[in-house]
Amino acid sequence: MIRYVLMFLCLSILPVSAQDTPNARQAKRIFNTAWNNIFGTDGARFHYKIDILHLYKEEGTSWNKGDKARSEYKNSKMWNDGDVKYIVREKKKYVEIHDPKVNKADEKLQMFKFEPDSYDYSIAKDGDDFIVTLKAKPKVKVKMKKVEAYLQKGTYYPKRLRIKVSIFWANIYFSDFQAGNISDDTFVFPKEKYKDYEFKDLR
Repeated sequence: MIRYVLMFLCLSILPVSAQDTPNARQAKRIFNTAWNNIFGTDGARFHYKIDILHLYKEEGTSWNKGDKARSEYKNSKMWNDGDVKYIVREKKKYVEIHDPKVNKADEKLQMFKFEPDSYDYSIAKDGDDFIVTLKAKPKVKVKMKKVEAYLQKGTYYPKRLRIKVSIFWANIYFSDFQAGNISDDTFVFPKEKYKDYEFKDLR
């Protein structure tokens, strides 16, 4: 789930025309730098924790590099080489095969979907770090009302995302962030390791 939440946030932000103020321009520039840290061509690895109202929780490790991704979380592992996505369900001993270019409907993920041009940017200091805030414009009907991105000063590595959906807040925490030096081999599915699993082709 972590990759899709972040992609909903970041990919939707990139084409947005923010209000034309120095603060808004700085906010957009810094947020785009943070996006490139996570999904850029040099790659990144980080540990994450997702908490939605204490009702949905997920914790794991994620690797990203352009359109490639890998993640490990409770009883599941995922490899996406950009062409094929494999999800290993260790407890049930089967492997799902997906087309990574097809995003199937997911009710939880739809909560995080942006509508471009519906938000204003701003940036403020948070101690030695920064908070980039996206706030829904007045009278705009969107599920996500506000996003607060806590970014490390200098590197702009993500530390935390607070996302207001309707009347509640969801939180994503980042730690052990490593930018760059991510090999393409990281995203190659080790098929031999799971040769005894059942394979389900869901493309």
